[in-house]
Amino acid sequence: MKLRTYLDTLPHGGVSEFAARICVSPVYLSQLAAEQDGRVPSPTLCVVIERESQRAVQRQDLRPADWKDIWPELVTAEA
Repeated sequence: MKLRTYLDTLPHGGVSEFAARICVSPVYLSQLAAEQDGRVPSPTLCVVIERESQRAVQRQDLRPADWKDIWPELVTAEA
C-alpha cells in the first residue's frame, strides 16, 4: 500500500500520531507521502514505517526503485 493511501485511512489526528510514533514531523511525513521533490524515506525509516503501520505499508512500497538492492533477503522471501 502506498504511504499516502495508508495515511488517508487514519482517523482525525492520526497522521500527527503516526508521525510521532515514527519520530518525524507531520510535515515531513506528508512530504514523503506526496513523494515531494522525489523524497523517499531512508532504509531505516522504511523499516520503522513498515513496523508501525503493522505492515500495511511495506518497504517495497516505500522504495520501489531500489528495495531489492537494500534488502536482498526480501527478494527470496517474495519468490
